[in-house]
Amino acid sequence: MKGRKLFPILMAAAMLSLGSCGTDKNEEAIKFFKRGNFKLKEQEYNEAIHWYGEALNKKPDFADIYNNRGLAYQKSDKPEKALEDFNKAIEVDTKFWEAYYNRAELLFNLGNYQEAMQDLNKIGKVYKDSSFYYVTLGNVKTQTQDYSGATAAYERALVLDPNNAEAYTNHGYLYFEQNNYPLAKKDFEKALSINPKQHFALNNLAFILSEEGKYKEALPLVEKAIFLKPAQAYYLNNKGYILLQLGKLDEAKETIEHSLRIESENAFAIRNLGLYFQKKGDTQKAKEYFDKAKKLNPNISIQ
Repeated sequence: MKGRKLFPILMAAAMLSLGSCGTDKNEEAIKFFKRGNFKLKEQEYNEAIHWYGEALNKKPDFADIYNNRGLAYQKSDKPEKALEDFNKAIEVDTKFWEAYYNRAELLFNLGNYQEAMQDLNKIGKVYKDSSFYYVTLGNVKTQTQDYSGATAAYERALVLDPNNAEAYTNHGYLYFEQNNYPLAKKDFEKALSINPKQHFALNNLAFILSEEGKYKEALPLVEKAIFLKPAQAYYLNNKGYILLQLGKLDEAKETIEHSLRIESENAFAIRNLGLYFQKKGDTQKAKEYFDKAKKLNPNISIQ
């Protein structure tokens, strides 16, 4: 193995509520809510949070606002506040299915897989025709090691929407984890034909090509993945390994060290630094990094 690890699989789209306010709703709250929605769509998350707060000052029992502000908090990397808002939206309206869905995705990202599954089970009948629901369900089942269930969920997602790139990517990931690279490659290529910005598919396809020794083909793919996700440590490490194989040693070292600045305990990146020093002829330094990598991951291959 060159640098594999369980990557964060791609999530389905979050569900924005547009609200269905009757004439009894406070007009100012609706106005502020709409401003918040506009800012959310423009990815101006702090502004969105501000306007949703203004709306809640006028109408504190407006479930749609809590849901959408939860999305804004989530996009702002404030998961605790997002969870509070999704919980509040459900408290105000116990049949607010979009909030259950969004909470399930957030719980998934937080690693609370059982709680996420509870929410998904609750809304299963409501979203039985939603391709993205089944992607999310498949993601949770993957993390709970229910691989047959995950496969079935992704395949259902593709029946409902044959152009769901995330479903192809995550379905391919299951093959990837089983070392079934030909089928994984097929899924990743299909995902990229639908959406060339599937960074997870780009990186994994680059990894497969490097396994096949096709380093020159792999390099532009992993570079595209990094362009889309510059701070993804595993993408950087994969690029570093590919550069090592291409003989671009100094650039490889710089890239691997960048990866380690983001995630310092990545055994594969540490091993790859060992490979760098091995190629430079510094066997003592190489052994230091190999030993450190082995300590972090006794099963890692030193080659």
